[in-house]
Amino acid sequence: MLVISNFLAWVIITAIILIYYKKLEDKPRLWKALLIAFIGMFTFNFDLNILQTLISIPILPLGVWLLMIIFRNKEDRWNVYRPFAWLGFFSQFIFILTVLISMPLNNLLYPQDQLSTYISNAEDASLISTHSSGEETSLKTGSLNKVLEKMEQNPIYSHEWYHKMSGNFDNMKVDEKFPYVLIGTDPKWGSGIESVIYLERDGRGLLVTSQKGQHYFRSEESLLEEGSQ
Repeated sequence: MLVISNFLAWVIITAIILIYYKKLEDKPRLWKALLIAFIGMFTFNFDLNILQTLISIPILPLGVWLLMIIFRNKEDRWNVYRPFAWLGFFSQFIFILTVLISMPLNNLLYPQDQLSTYISNAEDASLISTHSSGEETSLKTGSLNKVLEKMEQNPIYSHEWYHKMSGNFDNMKVDEKFPYVLIGTDPKWGSGIESVIYLERDGRGLLVTSQKGQHYFRSEESLLEEGSQ
C-alpha cells in the first residue's frame, strides 16, 4: 500500500506543478522547473510514529535554502523558480496526507494477523541456518504453499521460549527455537513490508519480524521434508 500511496502522491504533485506551470506567462524550461521542485523536496524531518507507521514531518526547507544561496545574485530568475521550490517543500505534506488516508485501507488489504500478508509467493523459498544447533534440512517442495495457507497466528510466549532455551546454558548447549531463516519469499504486492521470517526447529512455526512488530504463525503440518527433522 505504501507503493500505491507514494505513486498517488507523485501523481498529485506532478499535476499541481504542471497546472501552475501552464498558468505562467513567463515560463522557464519545464525540466528546470521540475528539477527545482525536486530539490525543494529536500528537508530536515521530524519522525513521528502513528499507529505503527513512521511519518516524516518536514520542518526545515533545506532544498529551498540551498536554492536561495544558488540564486542569491539572480533575483529575477529566483522570482520565477521560487514557487516551484516551495511547491517541492510543501509536496512533502501531500506524501503525509496520502499515507494517512491509506492507513485504514492498508489495514484492510494487508491484515497483520494473516501470513499471506508477509508471504504471498514461496516458489523460490529456501532455508538458511542461522544457529549452530540447526540441523541440515530442506523445505517441503510442491505443497509448501498449501502448508503456508493452513498456518494460523498463535500467541508469542517469549518468556517461556527463553526459559526453555536458557535451561541448557549450564550444559553449554543452546537449542535455538528458531534456528533457520526463510528466504526467497515475496510479501503481498503493494504492501511494502520488509520482514525477516524465522522457521521453528520442528518446521511448524514461523516467527515474522517486521518494522511493525512480531507475529507467530503455527501449522499442524511441517514445512520441512519428511525425514529431514
